[in-house]
Amino acid sequence: MDAVRKKPLWIVGGSQGIGKYLRESLDADYELHSFSRREGFDFAEEGVVRELLVDRGTPFAWIHCPGSFLEVPLLETSAQDWEELLRSNLWSFLNAAKTILPAMGDEGGGRVLTFGAAALGQRRAKLRGPAYFAVKEALLSVVQSLAKEWAPRGVLLNLISPGLIAHEHSARESQERMRSKVPLGRLGNPSDLLGLVRLLLSPQGSYLVGQELVVDGGLSL
Repeated sequence: MDAVRKKPLWIVGGSQGIGKYLRESLDADYELHSFSRREGFDFAEEGVVRELLVDRGTPFAWIHCPGSFLEVPLLETSAQDWEELLRSNLWSFLNAAKTILPAMGDEGGGRVLTFGAAALGQRRAKLRGPAYFAVKEALLSVVQSLAKEWAPRGVLLNLISPGLIAHEHSARESQERMRSKVPLGRLGNPSDLLGLVRLLLSPQGSYLVGQELVVDGGLSL
């Protein structure tokens, strides 16, 4: 008897950090495809995504992990800094969504997860990485708008906002400065996100749409 075919899962930004951990953790459960800009797959380019859909087919789920971080005062953020933040955190998601969401809708639905940052929902000034948080705020708005538009076609979009998640490419010096503000008293790690990711990909997560789900050890309280 043939084995049950695994559902195809795309992880963008799967070569490092949270994306790498999710790729390694979910590989056994899905037909997993991992892409990253360093490997020549720039999802900010719509043509790249169109070619991948033709070659690989439409995924059941798309987890989008790219997102460069910058911690400098707002008026010291250069035009080049803004362009990199926007390209990695926003354009790469939005441009890919133009192609992937219609394909998912044609297949009857799908799951989309991307990543924000803890404290997005707090309407207060952000002096730590203000440009980064501004771009993540824009991403959250985009996700919520697309979630409402595409839910009727079965495409479920949600955003996970991690707190201080330590990994080999995280801004460790900045995270250590903030550690004392975490009620749990420790930095998080990528495994702290895995249970939520599994839920959002599962049948039990089929009524979660357009949500910002915060995983931060209480940092934003």
